[in-house]
Amino acid sequence: MESSPETTAEPVGPEFIRRAVELADLDAVRVALFHHTDDPEIEALPRMLELDDDQRELLVSKTVAWLLENAAPGMPEEPPQPRLRQLMNFATKEEMGDLEFESRRELMAFKPFPWTVDWTDGKPELPEGFQVAIIGSGFSGLAAGIQMELLGIPYVILERRSEPGGTWSRHRYPDIRVDTISITYEFAFEKNYPWPEYFGKGQLVREYLLHISRKYGMYDNTRFDHDLKRATYDEGRDVWVLEAGTPDGIETIEANVVINAVGAFANQRTPNFEGFEDFPGRTIHPSQWPEDYDYRGERIAVVGNGSTGVQLLSPIAEEAEQVYVFQRSKQWISPRPKYGQPIEPEVRWLLDNFPGYWNWWRYMAIAALFKTHDQLIPDEEWQAQGGYWNEVNDQLRSFLTNYIHEQTDNDPDLVDRLIPDYAPFSRRPVVDNGWYRALTRDNVELITDPIVRFTPEGIETEDGTVYEVDTAITAIGFEIVQFLYPADYIGRDGLNVHDFWAKDGPRAYISMMVPNFPNMFMLYGPNSQPLSGGTGLPIWYQVWSGYAGQLIVRMLEEGKSSVEVTMDAYERYNEALDKEASKLLLMHEMGSPGNNYYVNSTHNRLQMSAPWYGPEYHRLCTEVEWDDLEIT
Repeated sequence: MESSPETTAEPVGPEFIRRAVELADLDAVRVALFHHTDDPEIEALPRMLELDDDQRELLVSKTVAWLLENAAPGMPEEPPQPRLRQLMNFATKEEMGDLEFESRRELMAFKPFPWTVDWTDGKPELPEGFQVAIIGSGFSGLAAGIQMELLGIPYVILERRSEPGGTWSRHRYPDIRVDTISITYEFAFEKNYPWPEYFGKGQLVREYLLHISRKYGMYDNTRFDHDLKRATYDEGRDVWVLEAGTPDGIETIEANVVINAVGAFANQRTPNFEGFEDFPGRTIHPSQWPEDYDYRGERIAVVGNGSTGVQLLSPIAEEAEQVYVFQRSKQWISPRPKYGQPIEPEVRWLLDNFPGYWNWWRYMAIAALFKTHDQLIPDEEWQAQGGYWNEVNDQLRSFLTNYIHEQTDNDPDLVDRLIPDYAPFSRRPVVDNGWYRALTRDNVELITDPIVRFTPEGIETEDGTVYEVDTAITAIGFEIVQFLYPADYIGRDGLNVHDFWAKDGPRAYISMMVPNFPNMFMLYGPNSQPLSGGTGLPIWYQVWSGYAGQLIVRMLEEGKSSVEVTMDAYERYNEALDKEASKLLLMHEMGSPGNNYYVNSTHNRLQMSAPWYGPEYHRLCTEVEWDDLEIT
């Protein structure tokens, strides 16, 4: 692995440093300063939103004074556990339990490689030719790759595209960017990556993933333009035989273990509107955005208002002659502070020269998610008093309702057609990219009547109106229930995983393992994405890779050749999962269960997410229940 270049602090004056501190996350500043000084005056300060003017000035001035004397590149070592826990409690001004501490203690990323596992007593001699195959080189595939790199296990990554990046390589529509702050949408082993924006654009994310792939060795272990078609388990040898399509035909590769990292956004949803195939204009799914597409002066239909449809509307509306926004369902769309803004030079200096600020900024950015589980649980007493779901969820609903009024200039026609009739957090949250404001433009029209058909002129809605368009952008999402599709995975006794899942949709044990499919893991598999409890997705990719790593380590250390979840454990886990999910807003009539990213509507059950409280799900993914597994 390459080493990171050393940096040196450039001398700056007190005014520059003061600007840096004032622009920074003052909660992260407060914890980082207390980490170094144990200053009782800093210890007594409340959290950022509760600071009065005098307290804010105290924090800023003390930090400026400390930095004038101590600013330098570097990162503190991880404090001993009692001290670390003290700092974490101080950060949020709450006493956390043991479960929360264990799930959050790596978030600051003081250690070189958080959430990874190692051999218990040194690396054993591996069987001749032993190899792990990782399918996909997006975030999850690279997380699996770094785990194999650290264990020193030979591996190969099969990537269908010609570059790493997964869904970020494929999606290139206007203004695509992350909708969680970049400092949480990154790997914890790459320290203080120099993101130029608070929320990185797609191109920046692609550059980041290429950087990770090259720096840590995964690039040289990747076979690009290799599209897995079929994987067959050879029971006699405990080996997977993989058939991958390449520019030169089918290539056969053998691997002892397969880690699927294909993600949930590999198969785009195809529009099924009458007349769509015969529409003479251009049709574009955002995942196949033409590089040479110039939409200036065009009449454009944007079908869909999920995350993608919301992101691309504003830049298109600025150039197009006319845009018709076909709203398929109402969404709760929320603002994000500093969304679309560059990281200021002063803040960049602070990240590079205030040891610990980067670590504690990561923690405080994620801490905002610690209590999201509270949004999902009903409060009958609150409802008896006239509330809708529970107090915190109703407060969010009120805030988002006011935001709609504000962004639409209180246009009664727009407001009536935009405010959802279900509770927030029952569908995937959408981040505002100027979508509401774009609807107020003279050249943008919101259409809420259902689409009936495509015609030679454009799009006809249920009320008989035909909207003349040159291009239709179908931002209607992906077939997210098609896990592992379209490749075939053939396990024991010739069982195809898609046939195994035919009864009630894709399921897994702790989102990663399926009985009858030994030595096979899934990252971002069925019921994997946590709904609550904090931490961003790249962290979970590392957690899941660490789980697979634990099982591979034990199998090899015991001289065995296969590891598999039992059918009984698989069924018990999913029975408990369904029971837990039934308590949540997402499956309740006050939510939006019938038209929901998270829910398998065919089988009426939670599909994408883990229903557990985040720290509990973290425990399930890190403390292996060995009795649920067979290692032979």
